[in-house]
Amino acid sequence: MALQLSREQGITLRGSAEIVAEFFSFGINSILYQRGVYPSETFTRVQKYGLTLLVTTDPELMKYLNNVVEQLKDWLYKCSVQKLVVVISNIESGEVLERWQFDIECDKTAKDDSTPREKSQKAIQDEIRSVIRQITATVTFLPLLEVSFTPSVIRP
Repeated sequence: MALQLSREQGITLRGSAEIVAEFFSFGINSILYQRGVYPSETFTRVQKYGLTLLVTTDPELMKYLNNVVEQLKDWLYKCSVQKLVVVISNIESGEVLERWQFDIECDKTAKDDSTPREKSQKAIQDEIRSVIRQITATVTFLPLLEVSFTPSVIRP
């Protein structure tokens, strides 16, 4: 029987459209790396906000994630998204093996045509650390994925 990751509370992302989209991108890269969805050699370390983060180097995955992040930004500018779910499914049966929910707190006072408000580097570092820490803490309790699987992002 497969374990379905289901959390009462998801991972919360808050801030401007740019910040939330970037946090989501780092979060999904972390999940894909830590859960072994893609081989570890298809990830590289990057320095961002004084932190070392993992991002994919797989061209197809990069294209897919860039499309998802661009769509997310559009939804964020319109404040029309409250959550995104990353689903890891069994390729053969379609069974959902894991569900990672990201709760989105849209900054309704920031509009795409207004001047962006600045967030301190420390605040950004703390928030990215919090996202990655939540993912890492959850991963430590999950069993290895032992079937062929595929990730997808859905907007419930």
